[in-house]
Amino acid sequence: MLIGDLGEEALLKELRALFVATDPDLSTGIGDDAAVINYPADAQGVWTTDLLLEGIHFKKAWQSPYQLGRKSLTVNLSDIASMGATPRFALLSLACPPATGLDYILEFCRGFAAMAAETGVVVIGGDTTASADGITISVTLGGYIPKGDAILRSGAKVGDAILVTGFLGSATAGLRLLRDARTGIYPELEKAFVDPEPRIAAGKAAVEAGATAMTDISDGLASDLRHICEESGVGAMIEPGLLPSSPDFDDAVSKYSWERESMLLSGGEDYELLFTLPGDIAQQVKALVAHQGGIAVTVIGEVMPLEYGIRLVDKAGCGRTMPEHGYEHFSGNIR
Repeated sequence: MLIGDLGEEALLKELRALFVATDPDLSTGIGDDAAVINYPADAQGVWTTDLLLEGIHFKKAWQSPYQLGRKSLTVNLSDIASMGATPRFALLSLACPPATGLDYILEFCRGFAAMAAETGVVVIGGDTTASADGITISVTLGGYIPKGDAILRSGAKVGDAILVTGFLGSATAGLRLLRDARTGIYPELEKAFVDPEPRIAAGKAAVEAGATAMTDISDGLASDLRHICEESGVGAMIEPGLLPSSPDFDDAVSKYSWERESMLLSGGEDYELLFTLPGDIAQQVKALVAHQGGIAVTVIGEVMPLEYGIRLVDKAGCGRTMPEHGYEHFSGNIR
């Protein structure tokens, strides 16, 4: 059945059945004109929103609707994680061509609901409408954090260590494999692109460890590090040889003669965390973050004075300016 045959009201009933939930912080959920949320005492709300457009951010052939549903929430979860906050409530809106299959939309929502359940998120509403061409997904996600605890991009200090969680470049490698129809060779790299994991626990651990600034790596290390430097009024020194990559990534780079450094610096959609910590405690908190977040954490450089700029420096001390951009939303290229 197509959603155009079903109609909006019937579609909404189908979707509402997938997102039935109760929560002590939710006073009124799906079914009224708006949701009503109870904010905990001594907490601040943290909100973010993202759009995913067919042909720009995803292609149906590259991932199942279930995976797309999971990722649609994950890209927002990553923003909440980068503040050190706890995700709580989501709004999901869909614009779809009338010829879209009902099974596709229901499976998408099952994936979205599964990721929500895994991360303690309650879906509290949204909207549906028809589109002339392609699917558009809009997600708004809210969470909480104790007052004054949010980690911003603007707190990095000269001398702080610069760290990243997990591996870099895996999502970009997965996208290249999908584009080139080389599927099934490196499933973990494909998964990094179609079904990434939000680093919520690592974000909270970074807060506890004393992180001074933090952001998620969605547009590539080069772009997202620049955001921290600009907001904090500092420079940065990055050692390329320290940038962490997975064994599968290294193998694929060698096999297909890919440019390793540019993929690590400028590839988007890793959804890892990039953060700064006082340099004298970086190594001990690295272990704490890795333990609480369940993932590796790597020191990749140091925060420098503003006039230093943002530079790549090898072990021999030779330096060069870091490329300015990662993914550019208005470049006309698909992710």
